[in-house]
Amino acid sequence: MKITYLFLLIKVVSFVKCAKILAVFPSPGYSQFIMGEKLMEELVRRGHEVTVISAFKPTKDIKNYTLILVDGLHETLTGDLYLQEDANPFKSILYLEELGQLITEHTLAHEKVQQLIHSNETFDLVFVEILVNEAHMGFAAHFKAPLVSFCSIGFSEWDAQFVGNVRLPSVSPLSLSSYTERMTFVQRLHNALLNWFHAIYKEVVSYPHQQKLLTKYFPGNLNLKDVIYNVSIMLQNSHASTTFPSTLTTNVIEIGGFHITNKELPSDIKKYLDEATEGAIFFSMGTNLKSADLPKHKLDGILKAFSKLKQRVLWKFERMDIPNKPENVFISKWMPQTDILAHPNIVAFITHGGLLSTTEAIYYGVPMIGIPVFVDQKMNVARSVEKQIAVHLPLKELSEESLSEALKQILTNQRYSKNAKELSNVFNDQMAKPLDVAVFWMEYVIRHGGAPHLRNAAIELYWFQLYLLDVIAFIIICIVTFCYAAKLLVRRLISNVPLRNRKQKIN
Repeated sequence: MKITYLFLLIKVVSFVKCAKILAVFPSPGYSQFIMGEKLMEELVRRGHEVTVISAFKPTKDIKNYTLILVDGLHETLTGDLYLQEDANPFKSILYLEELGQLITEHTLAHEKVQQLIHSNETFDLVFVEILVNEAHMGFAAHFKAPLVSFCSIGFSEWDAQFVGNVRLPSVSPLSLSSYTERMTFVQRLHNALLNWFHAIYKEVVSYPHQQKLLTKYFPGNLNLKDVIYNVSIMLQNSHASTTFPSTLTTNVIEIGGFHITNKELPSDIKKYLDEATEGAIFFSMGTNLKSADLPKHKLDGILKAFSKLKQRVLWKFERMDIPNKPENVFISKWMPQTDILAHPNIVAFITHGGLLSTTEAIYYGVPMIGIPVFVDQKMNVARSVEKQIAVHLPLKELSEESLSEALKQILTNQRYSKNAKELSNVFNDQMAKPLDVAVFWMEYVIRHGGAPHLRNAAIELYWFQLYLLDVIAFIIICIVTFCYAAKLLVRRLISNVPLRNRKQKIN
């Protein structure tokens, strides 16, 4: 069955003409670009021409790959990101919405982007990474091309409405919370308030601002609501094993893990891991957070905890002058994370809990210690804890003692390793490779000039119609009106009975 599916996939793909594709990856985080680069490289390999708007250069020169480099996007992530760990979800919503507005305008205002917008260029498809940058979806309307969207954090409250997918607050936690899909009454109440607050903020503040940016930087007086509800296909960096099982509309395609490939490790890292007879632990806080920015007392505690281990430690550390480094700790400013996690001697992964890191750990069956800080990291770690493949270590509790205890749990309790390997088997047991699926659906949209036949009717309804609030209100009004009319009728009937007859009845 799997071979037949792949044969048909290759056969269909072979009939797709060379297409011109515009891809917009505005995130200032490098991890998001890693996914975008992987997908664009595959499209080029299959004969397409791509133009990419991004803050990052590709790792190698690629034929038919044109980069529009938006410098300065990195500077939008200012301040100490570790301070976000204590922010409540309401403040996190405001922080991310404001950051998204800043990124959106910085990208659209860039000279080279404006040159593209006002050029005579044409495209067969526009691909946009979506996260609080709705005005960027205007590229598709401006170039009169079908739109494919992508969300790196999986299905969320930021993109569900674009394809008419209903997210019930009872089973869909806000991405910025620390909840899973199984919530208590208090958590469901809090989650409902968060979702309502976010929905109102988007309608009252965020969308009007995005409309202003759309009008300011695109000609033609584009309407934001027409732009955002014209998604042909939505690709999601998710899978039931890495996020959660959910009800998705027909034009939502899960491609979680599509970016994962195996490459040869650098010789020094390979030698270090090959000789780790007691196993090795990998520690990385991702691309946006830096281990070197941790407070000194926490760094000292981490080093002391590592010095007591018999395992070797690989630590992505952004400085090479770390004092008092134990002999069993190997540091480097950059490490090939997926290739390290693929090594058989890796026994644990200390991570910030980003979805890419979580996906890669599950893909290779590596148990985790999660130290989440912001965005979706707390929710990802909570899900991993619920699946019993991770231990949660709050950043504010990080110390020599707490880290040693977390390492002890992960390394001595075989339950975590066993569950991680079982979940890895589930994740890898798929009909086709996620990258092939992603390319198939993008070329599907190109072949058909869009996908209006997959359009969900829910996007044509107002929110109060979608949740039947107008119907409920009508029923309530009818009941109240009936009861009021019945009450008046009874009073009228009683008032028409002669007083003497009423007295006789009473006697």
